[in-house]
Amino acid sequence: MNKTLLMKQAQENKSKASILPTKAQLKGHLHKMASRPWRIVRNTLLLTGALVWLCLLLLGLYFYNVMSKVPDLKGVEFQTIREVAVDSVQAKIESRTKLREYKWVRLKDVNRDLLYAIVMSEDGQFFSHRGVNWDALISAVGENIKRRQLSYGASTISQQVAKNVYLRSNSKSFTRKLSELFITRALEKHLTKNQILELYLNVAEFGPDIYGVAHASKYYFGKKTSDINAAEGAFLAIMLPSPRKYHYSLFQNQHLPARHKKKLKRILSDMLYKEYISPTQYRRYLNWDFFAS
Repeated sequence: MNKTLLMKQAQENKSKASILPTKAQLKGHLHKMASRPWRIVRNTLLLTGALVWLCLLLLGLYFYNVMSKVPDLKGVEFQTIREVAVDSVQAKIESRTKLREYKWVRLKDVNRDLLYAIVMSEDGQFFSHRGVNWDALISAVGENIKRRQLSYGASTISQQVAKNVYLRSNSKSFTRKLSELFITRALEKHLTKNQILELYLNVAEFGPDIYGVAHASKYYFGKKTSDINAAEGAFLAIMLPSPRKYHYSLFQNQHLPARHKKKLKRILSDMLYKEYISPTQYRRYLNWDFFAS
């Protein structure tokens, strides 16, 4: 009996011993538990690292696409840039008759009053900024956020040259605006202000298929650019924001609404303040008959 009981008890103890973990097993279990957080951290780092590299790759491709549109102007002659500008304009003109009317005019052949009327209207700080009016741009960004649409661009004359000559697009997007900024920087770095202004005056649209101040001066007033006065220059300037629309609503209807008269007065007031015109000229131009036959 005692021997049988002892054997039974020994078997029970052996069974219990097999259930309890050994020291080695316990140590291995603790090691696994300790390594689990590290594996989680390692896997997380691998995943986030892959995402970071993917984002950097996509960002690099994005900026490559943006920078690919920026011309290399180092050592490029102004004549070459002028030819690119002429091609950009001629590609837009649909009427063969008006295509023949398009003429390039040098800055020295543009009346000073016409030149400054357009500068005062479009970009009063043109000769002092370095291509971008950051205050105006920030205000435009705030206004776009407020309106939830890209309606205000606050583009300087230099930016408009960049867009019209090299981007040739009126689309409004962040990518296009970024390309425009980089091109503007290149223009400001390699060209003089007078060269940029000459480009602008020859690529700006003043009406349907009416590009450049030479064609605009002849079309609206039957004059050469050298004969356009400040009042007529201010009239051409107010056509610029919406040239096709204003060609019909202002010129063909021969009517200037109050808000356009107010803008004309502001342009002339700015020219008076800068002493581009005299007080006598200012008073005379305020009552200028733009639609005299």
